[in-house]
Amino acid sequence: MPTSLLCLSGPMQSWGIHTRYEAHHDTLGRPTKSGVVGLVANALGHDIDDDISQLAALRFAVRADRPGHLERDDQTAGGGDFPLDILTATRDPRLAANPDRFHYAAPREVAPVTGASWDPATRKTVMGDKTYIIGGSFLAGLTGPAPLIEAIDRALTRPARLLYLGRRCCPPARPIAHGTTLHDDDWPDHIPLLPDATTTRPTAWQETDSSTAPRLPEQPPTTYQRRDHRTLPMHSRITTPPPAPQETG
Repeated sequence: MPTSLLCLSGPMQSWGIHTRYEAHHDTLGRPTKSGVVGLVANALGHDIDDDISQLAALRFAVRADRPGHLERDDQTAGGGDFPLDILTATRDPRLAANPDRFHYAAPREVAPVTGASWDPATRKTVMGDKTYIIGGSFLAGLTGPAPLIEAIDRALTRPARLLYLGRRCCPPARPIAHGTTLHDDDWPDHIPLLPDATTTRPTAWQETDSSTAPRLPEQPPTTYQRRDHRTLPMHSRITTPPPAPQETG
């Protein structure tokens, strides 16, 4: 069966699987099947409640031509002595009485009716952190029926929406569409390295049926409402693909 290839290269990318909390966003050291399928669904123009079981059934693999490294970004929001926004402020008489006291900033804990956060007990700074892959370049592949693979390749070339590498703040540095190949499970050994590869023997991770392979919760659900992330068995190996073609221009 044919394989659609995706070039996932950018200054930052993030493919979380573990955390459920907004205060902390982790990332695996490589793209996940769940994330890549979500990217493809976005390119195809799927809505959040659409059934993506056909995409989830595709065989997934990813190769780390340039692994990059992980960095954590500590972030803060809110804090101080201000209402939530200018509309809320103009509706509250306390602003008129104290025009020099209140300023504006990002949302924090707010009152459910007014949307304001006047209580000193709730005017606290929200702290969190996000982890990113910095300077990574990966080649991912989805293998399956030819009509679906062809539709995916067309959508990646002319996506229905803007595409990003895991989070909206992570735009791709190169076109994501990397063509198709007739190679299936062995494509990591035959597709040339990406131009910015830092190794000639990159590691590849592939979906497998082996009962002894490590399992991670990166299998995408069939719909957003059914967030039943099943574990996905993946095995890793060292590959020796052809060298990268020389870039022109």
